[in-house]
Amino acid sequence: MKSKALLLAMLMSVSAAASAAPPTLRFCTGGEGGFYEKLGSAIGPVITKQTGSDLKVINTGGSVENAEKLKDGACDIAVIQNDAVISLPMPADIKVTDAHEEVVYWLHGKAGIDDFGKMEDDDVAKKYAFAAVSGSGALVTVRNWIKTDKDYEGARIVEFDSWYSAAEAVSQGYVSKAGVRIEIAGMLYIGRAGAISSDITEDFGKQILIGEVNDSSFEDSKDANNNPLYRHCAIPKESRSGLDTSNSFKDPKTYCLRAQIVFNNDYLASLQPDEAKKVRRAVDKGINSVVKVVR
Repeated sequence: MKSKALLLAMLMSVSAAASAAPPTLRFCTGGEGGFYEKLGSAIGPVITKQTGSDLKVINTGGSVENAEKLKDGACDIAVIQNDAVISLPMPADIKVTDAHEEVVYWLHGKAGIDDFGKMEDDDVAKKYAFAAVSGSGALVTVRNWIKTDKDYEGARIVEFDSWYSAAEAVSQGYVSKAGVRIEIAGMLYIGRAGAISSDITEDFGKQILIGEVNDSSFEDSKDANNNPLYRHCAIPKESRSGLDTSNSFKDPKTYCLRAQIVFNNDYLASLQPDEAKKVRRAVDKGINSVVKVVR
């Protein structure tokens, strides 16, 4: 009997160990000082208080890198914009929670195009290309929009390695690649309202304008929770980070999307049901606290 009791105790111990929370919660965020980092640094301690784990906030390049790390199992939780969640390779059946809202800015130079939707015109599309930063969430969005609306099919995208170099091309209205001049219509930038990167605003604030995304083609898209992926919104003066708008636009129309907290399946599976519920609640609590403070 003693041996059976000992065996049962050992099995229970192994089972408990197998379902225990990982010793370290790896939270993939974004660049140093950015809002994704602030979000992870606020949510993480609320979770680890429930699980008894240590917290490791991992700085990354943002949504695209976070999706890659989730797929590779290098992070347990990540912040990712919602169109990247549904369009990038990710683990199956992921669980996501809505976080804060972000604005899709259409930025163009004085020689560019003031409305993203004008790129549907074949004559305009033949002349101009979109600028985009490699690995950015904005590149994910513009590719998703081109895929969603066949009128943009064949649109050209010129990729840059930083927001500064992309903004430089947008401000002057063109870039030279392999000796060929390419006219730049503008670029998308995604971020919290009024939080456009200083790489864009400091040196190019007088040359770059905020235009519109006045196209209804994206209204029916759904996110991972089957909610609207994009919603119509406007950019009031306080949300422009000092940039002017195109002459014809008072409060430019655009779309907004959500950043989402995405869970690695293996991490949730490692938790007991009650513990997993506490983690989900801790995420909601952390989101509410940090988004209210950093508006």
